[in-house]
Amino acid sequence: MSHRLKILQIISSWGSGVGSELAEFAARLPREEWECEICVLAGSNSRRTLDLPTTTLDLRWSVDINTALGVRRILRRFRPDVVHTWDFAAQCYGVIHRGPHRIIAETRENDLPKGWLQQYLLRKTHRWIVPRQNETLPATRTTIIPPAAVPVPWAAPMSAEELFAKLDFPLVEPSGDYYPVFQPQYEPARRNYKPIAPPRTPFVIGIILPLCAEHRILDALWVFETLNHVHLNFHALIIGDGKDRELFLRSRDQWKLSSRVHFLGNRHNDRHLMGRLLPSLDVLLHLSDSAEHAGTTLSAMSCGVPVIALETPESREYIVDGITGILIPNDGDFRFYRRTAAKKLLYLLENETLRRSMQTAAKEHVATQFDFETAMRQRIQVYRELCTPQN
Repeated sequence: MSHRLKILQIISSWGSGVGSELAEFAARLPREEWECEICVLAGSNSRRTLDLPTTTLDLRWSVDINTALGVRRILRRFRPDVVHTWDFAAQCYGVIHRGPHRIIAETRENDLPKGWLQQYLLRKTHRWIVPRQNETLPATRTTIIPPAAVPVPWAAPMSAEELFAKLDFPLVEPSGDYYPVFQPQYEPARRNYKPIAPPRTPFVIGIILPLCAEHRILDALWVFETLNHVHLNFHALIIGDGKDRELFLRSRDQWKLSSRVHFLGNRHNDRHLMGRLLPSLDVLLHLSDSAEHAGTTLSAMSCGVPVIALETPESREYIVDGITGILIPNDGDFRFYRRTAAKKLLYLLENETLRRSMQTAAKEHVATQFDFETAMRQRIQVYRELCTPQN
C-alpha cells in the first residue's frame, strides 16, 4: 500500500458497552498502515489520552440535524476509506451521507429494526460484524466476531482497606447480628439458628453499567438493601454515569445505603485504576439484558471475577452457569429476578470454595474463548478486504 488507509470510527458515546473495546482497538491499530479518527456523537472527551484525533458532537435527540451535519463535516474533511460504526445510533448517522467510503456496521443486538429502516440499513451497509449468525443479514456480507475481553493493566488485588483508601471511602464497621443463609454447616431441619459475627473484611460487589433505568440499577439497589437487611458486611461499587444518576442517588439515600453503595462515575478511562479495581471485586452483578456490555463483563472475568447476570441469549454465550458465573432466569417478572439475584448473591458470597473455583474457571474461559488479539486481527482483515480494488 502506497499510503495509509483512513478509518473513521463512530460511536454514540463512551458510556456505551463497546466504548472501552473501541478505545483499545483504535489505540492498537498499526499506525504505519492505518490512519484513525474517532467521532463520538454525544458525551465528553474523556478519552483524549488515546492520542488519537477525536471529535465529540452534541447529540440531544434521536433525530438531530446538527449531529448529522457534524458527521458530514468530518467525512468531507477526513475523507475516510472505511467508516466503522459501533452501535445502532452510530450506524444511522454513518449511512445517511453518500461518498466513496465503505460502511462497516458492528452490532451486538440480535434484532434489527423492522420495516423501511431495516431495508435502508441493509442496502447502505457494505459489511456487518455480529457476534453470532443472524438470518436477517446477508451471509456474504456478514462477519462473525464474538465480543472480546478488553485487556486491562492487571495488578495484584488490593485489600479492602487499600481499595477504599484509594477511592477515599470510609470502611463501615459491621453492625448487628448476621444470620448466614446458605452456610452448609447449618442443617435445614434446625430452627434455632444462632447469629454469628459478620465478616470483618467486607465483600466488594461491582456493577459496570451506564446509569440508565433500562439497565435495572434500581433492581440492583433493591438487592443491596436486602443484603444490608441481613447485616451482610459488603460494599457495592457502581462504575458508570448516565442520565438517571440523580434518581439512583436519591433512591440509595432513601433506602439508607449511603455507607454501602458508592457511585464512582465513569472510570473507564483510568485504566490503571481499573486494573487494580477489577481483581479486587468478589463478584460482578449484571442485571441488564442489553447485549452491548459483554466486553466489560468479559474484562472482569479475565481478572478472575465471577459474574451473576440475567440470562439472555448473549450472556449464555460467555457465562457457563455454575462454573464461570451464575445466570438468573429472566421470565419478565421483576419481583422474581430481584429475589433470585439476592439469593444467588448471598449463596456465592457465603460459599468461598465455589467462589474461588469460579474465579479460576472464569479467567481460563475468557483466555481461551474471547481473546482480544484474535478479534482485532479479524477486524483488520475485514478492513483489508473492503479496501482492495476489486471490492
